[in-house]
Amino acid sequence: MNPPDFDALRTGRPDCPSDFTLDRLHAGELPKEHALTAERHVAGCAECGARMAERRAGFGSIEGVDPRAMLARIRTGLDRPAPLPERLLGWLRQRSAPLAAAAATAVVLLVVSSQQLRPPENRAKGSLALHVFRFEGDHSEEMVSGGAFSPGDRLRFLVDLPAEGHVTVLGVESSGALYTAWPLEPGARTRFAAGTGIELSGAVSLDAKPGRETLYLVHCPLEVGPPHCTSQGAIAAPMCPAGCVTTPFIMVKRP
Repeated sequence: MNPPDFDALRTGRPDCPSDFTLDRLHAGELPKEHALTAERHVAGCAECGARMAERRAGFGSIEGVDPRAMLARIRTGLDRPAPLPERLLGWLRQRSAPLAAAAATAVVLLVVSSQQLRPPENRAKGSLALHVFRFEGDHSEEMVSGGAFSPGDRLRFLVDLPAEGHVTVLGVESSGALYTAWPLEPGARTRFAAGTGIELSGAVSLDAKPGRETLYLVHCPLEVGPPHCTSQGAIAAPMCPAGCVTTPFIMVKRP
């Protein structure tokens, strides 16, 4: 029997990356040149942008599945695996019907055998990442992509950059409207060296518009300069100059 061809599993157009390629891109397993090609495609493709946003949101993107409840079960160390929620099983079937049974088994093993709580985003060292923190009283809490936010929440950003370049943080509202979440003032320094945990100065307050919004960290090479991007709709990454890459962070704003 021939082994399954993972690269043949895909949604979207024939030229879109396979599901396996997007999974490897999200996990930071692609060679640098292949990762750059895939990131450029995702940045310019509405459907693939949504596919990557789903991967980065993880279980938080599945309606009816509370990732915090699942992680709480891991913390308490269940003696036996709990049945998977039906919506989660449906999501697994939709992602890849031929591999649904194997994927469901893998999730059960993860819930049973994991003894430590992993970070919400398991990224490869040196990859582009946006960390969003919400102020809670006299301290701040790192948020998970796909989590719930409220009007008036004050946010600050930290970024991981694989190379020196210019950065900005853009927001796309549920209507598709594009706005700048950072920098907050014209003329602010947007050029940063490569590094992790780079703090972007200032804090932004969320308005009262409910619904799903997506923040995009945009990173452009030095020769491109500060990014100037345009909206491609509510579920697609903004269109930015060639050479720029983006990574999303999803917010669900409650009324």
